[in-house]
Amino acid sequence: MIFDAGALMFGPNEEGSGYGLFCARSSIVAEVVVMQVAGWHVEVEFDEDETHTRAAALLRLRDDTELRGKGHATRNPADPEEHRIGEELAGGRALMDIAQQLTAKGNTEAKNLR
Repeated sequence: MIFDAGALMFGPNEEGSGYGLFCARSSIVAEVVVMQVAGWHVEVEFDEDETHTRAAALLRLRDDTELRGKGHATRNPADPEEHRIGEELAGGRALMDIAQQLTAKGNTEAKNLR
C-alpha cells in the first residue's frame, strides 16, 4: 500500500526489503530498512525479613536459554526499615549477576564463530 502525502508517497521499495519515501516521479528520496525486534523476559522475586532482602532474577533469551542471578542486601540496624531500598539493592545485584553471565555467554559464542 502506498500512502499519498502530496508530492511525496510512502510505500514498499521495489526489492521488497523495506519501505521508502518516493517523489511523484517514483525516485527514492529515503528508504527505511525493516529490522527484527528482539525481546527478553526478566523476572525478579524478593524474600525479605527485618534486616535482609534476597533477590532471585531470571532472564529468558530468544534461544530458550535461562540465566539466573542472585542478590542480597542487609539493612543497617540504625537505618529506618524501608523495603524498597533493600529490593533495589538486592535486585540490582541479582541483575548484575545475570549481566556477567550474559557477557560471558556472548563472548564464548563470538569466539566459537571464529
